[in-house]
Amino acid sequence: MLTALCLAGCSVEDSAEAGAAPAVTIPSSTTSTAAASTAALSTARTPTAPAAVVLTSFDATPPSSSWSKPQLGEPIDDPVYGTSVRRVTSAEGTRFDRNTYSRRQPESPDGTRFLTYHGDAEYRVYDRSSGDIVSTLPIHPDAEPQWHPTDSSVIRHILGPDSSEGDLRLYATDVESGETIVIADLADRIQDALPGALYMKDRAEGSPSADGNRSAWIVYDADDNVIGAVSYDLSSDSVLGARTIDPDDSSTGELDWISMSPTGDYVVAGYTRATVVMDSDLTNDRRVNDKADHSDIALSAAGFDSYVYIDFSDDRDAGWLVSVDLRTLDRTRLVDLYDDANTSIHISGKGYDRPGWVVVSTYNCKVPGAWSCDKVMLVDIGAPGKIFDLAHTYNCGNDYWTEPHAAVNRSFTRVYFNSDGGSCGIDAEVFELTLPPFGRCA
Repeated sequence: MLTALCLAGCSVEDSAEAGAAPAVTIPSSTTSTAAASTAALSTARTPTAPAAVVLTSFDATPPSSSWSKPQLGEPIDDPVYGTSVRRVTSAEGTRFDRNTYSRRQPESPDGTRFLTYHGDAEYRVYDRSSGDIVSTLPIHPDAEPQWHPTDSSVIRHILGPDSSEGDLRLYATDVESGETIVIADLADRIQDALPGALYMKDRAEGSPSADGNRSAWIVYDADDNVIGAVSYDLSSDSVLGARTIDPDDSSTGELDWISMSPTGDYVVAGYTRATVVMDSDLTNDRRVNDKADHSDIALSAAGFDSYVYIDFSDDRDAGWLVSVDLRTLDRTRLVDLYDDANTSIHISGKGYDRPGWVVVSTYNCKVPGAWSCDKVMLVDIGAPGKIFDLAHTYNCGNDYWTEPHAAVNRSFTRVYFNSDGGSCGIDAEVFELTLPPFGRCA
């Protein structure tokens, strides 16, 4: 039997059914409030943890057949797991209005705003309480926006993704005024180290360090060829490292994405045939695995960088969700998704204030009715088998735009995920899930 997940002030009871996964009951003195509104969200309707939330592990209870898409702003309890969920965007009149990606922080640092990617190929910032649009950002659709780590009025980003749009600078845009300024001009320094350099990007898979200071980018020339990589520290305005990249290296394959780790101590690069971790100055390469899989870089319970990924290769960890300590390359198998299940999955390790946990979201189920199908789940990255169901996504679309891409906020109190609400189209909308209090067993 799996070890139960303990939560502050909770009682833990094993399932009465022999061999079944334990359930965790979370009492709360507050409940979700009030009625639906199709117009806007209100502060009064901000959801809190329901009176009784039950989280289970490896549970195959199907989604509720009576579920229907809630009105905009209406908090509802997930009919199976009891967590509080509300729809916070509408795709009416457009293709979608969705969470951008699992590896990008959706919520502003003070929790008052959240970012979406709208079907008109634009980024929108919303007020969490009112549901009003704060602004439509005047940036390129591939500008790779990231919230400032402490200022909820600022989004940092690059200029564009190719030789006609991009450059070698880092920008900041005020989400209220739309004013954009250059906060780091790296052109001369990168071009000195990498002649022919014209623009940089992380290919929408990277993130800065948790403090927002350190970043890494792939560097391209005027013909849109990868020529190198660079790492940078904004706080000291210093290039930490620059190196050439061999696009024909058969051992690694093509460079697909790059990211700084949360601590800023490491850079992780995802190639088609390998994932590689380097020191922050882009030296001391170590091979993490033999493929660039869906992943994120989280903090372990001890505060160390951990690469968490799903291994769909045919090597030693095939089918497993795995956590790798980037200091030692020690590996922990977390859960086998080939065991009576087979789903695609995304990982979010952006809850830096609660290290040791990630949120995962699943889609594209190959075994209908399996325990892992179409869910948002909480995973302890330090121990095998501690994976807990939070909600079904009620998403039936089979398109990239409707992938759930669940992402947790910095304080690990809310999760944002996409769902088409059962339409099976591409009209993905953002659902906000309020996490109940949680912790580890003593």
